[in-house]
Amino acid sequence: MMDSLELEQAVDEYGEHLLKMAFFYLRDREAAKDIVQDVFISYYNNPNYEEQGKLRAYLTKMTINRCKDYLRSWSFRHLKLSKNWIDSIHTEQDALILQEERTELAVAVLGLPIKYREIIIFYYYEEYNMREIAAFLHLSENTVKTRMIKARKLLKDQLTDENWEVLSDE
Repeated sequence: MMDSLELEQAVDEYGEHLLKMAFFYLRDREAAKDIVQDVFISYYNNPNYEEQGKLRAYLTKMTINRCKDYLRSWSFRHLKLSKNWIDSIHTEQDALILQEERTELAVAVLGLPIKYREIIIFYYYEEYNMREIAAFLHLSENTVKTRMIKARKLLKDQLTDENWEVLSDE
């Protein structure tokens, strides 16, 4: 078991990143916070982790796996959304996520289906190359490239010319 100082350092260093990643997957602040908290608890209780790679990548992968499990869960699929609940999400004062959410680009990315959203996030936000994304998601490199093309097409239809230039230069 690790000491609490190591955990505190990991939370300080990676907490914001993991929260943003979980939010991009789930589009739900509270679920994202719960998942990130669960990831850090698992990390704290896991004595087997011995720097097998970068800690950020390890925690990111744990977060993504938990997000995917949540998206497949019965409770998520049967959640009934009300207009009041949706409106309340946008009035919360969580500055970290509101800052990301306010941009046209972030809103457009959040509107993509998950299989395209994750490719965009890994490529532009995490700065992974196509081969790394393919390995991370257990897909072929051609599948990743195809999804990137489709994601860019979907985004181009939604974005202003100014925001599209950010993605089209890649």
